[in-house]
Amino acid sequence: MRIFTPAELRRMVFDVATVALGAGLTAGLVHIVAILLIPIYANNDAFARLSQLGPINATIPLPDAGAPQARLFPYLDPTVAAAFCRYDLRDGPVRVKAPIARYEFSSISFHTRRGQIFYALTDRAATQNALEALVVTDKQLRAIAARDSEDEAPRELRVVSATNEGFVMMRSLSQQPNQLAEAEERVKGLNCAAEPQPR
Repeated sequence: MRIFTPAELRRMVFDVATVALGAGLTAGLVHIVAILLIPIYANNDAFARLSQLGPINATIPLPDAGAPQARLFPYLDPTVAAAFCRYDLRDGPVRVKAPIARYEFSSISFHTRRGQIFYALTDRAATQNALEALVVTDKQLRAIAARDSEDEAPRELRVVSATNEGFVMMRSLSQQPNQLAEAEERVKGLNCAAEPQPR
């Protein structure tokens, strides 16, 4: 039976540790890449599920958390009313307006085709009891900005979408169970209206 010297034992331990560390790093990298690629190849993402419920630029309330249709949207909060509208910027910008209540939390979030949030507003940003924004592509923004007056800053909020397709989600909190109906009516006021292509 061969007896290893301390130097040989150290080298063997170092070799085994190096192989184990390399295998762990490779497995971790493969895992991260797989997680990042899943949304790209997923067929039933948020946009696809929302597409089943209605046409572009139409305001569609999400079902209550306890409703049978809610299985399409897991983890709905029973105290929050929500509605959405999908948009397509190929034909022109989309103006989004959402009413808010003075003392109830409301928000609108802007999502890309893949569901990533790229902008959000809460009721704190409201003017005249409404949230309003113009969703545009980068090219549309340049065309609109070229017509702006140099003496006066634009008063509207312009949100640049990285994708032509996407959706806007409005949420409104009901602090008491008997206020949910009011929150549901509020989110139905979300409006997404197409505007002419800027030239």
